[in-house]
Amino acid sequence: MLKKWRRFSLAARLLGILVIIGLVGIVAYQLYDFYQERIGFTATKAIERYFNALATGDYEEVYRLTAKADLTDIYGRRITEGEFYDQLKALTGGHKLPFASIEVKKLFQAQGSRYYLVKLHSKLGSTPGYSRLLVEVRRENKTWVITYPFAIIL
Repeated sequence: MLKKWRRFSLAARLLGILVIIGLVGIVAYQLYDFYQERIGFTATKAIERYFNALATGDYEEVYRLTAKADLTDIYGRRITEGEFYDQLKALTGGHKLPFASIEVKKLFQAQGSRYYLVKLHSKLGSTPGYSRLLVEVRRENKTWVITYPFAIIL
C-alpha cells in the first residue's frame, strides 16, 4: 500500500512539474511575441521606412526594402533595378506623396510571412483621407523586406 502511494505521489509531482514547465514556456513565448515588435528593426519599422521612402522619392531605399525574388513583371521575367525605379516613378508620377501619417496594424502571420494593414493618411487641400493596403513582409538575410503590394504587381 505504501508503494502505491509513493508511486502516486511521484507521478503527481512529475505531472505538477510538467504543468509548471509548460506554463513557464507559454509565458516566455508570450513575452517574446510581445517584445519582438518593439525592439530592433522590426517589421513595423520596415513598413514605415518603406512608405516614408516611397513618399519622399527615395527609390534606392524602397528597392533595398523590397524582396528581390518577387521583382518580376506579369510574365515572370525578372526586372532590373532601373526598371523598378521607372515603375515607381510612374506609380508616384515623379512627385512626393503627401502622407501625413502611416498606421501599421499586424493582422496575422503564416508560413514565414506577416501580414499588416497599412493606413496611409494624407491631406489634399482641405480634404483629409486615407488609403488602406494589405502588406506582406518576411525575413530575408536577417532583415525585413516587403513582398506586397508593390513587389508582386509591378
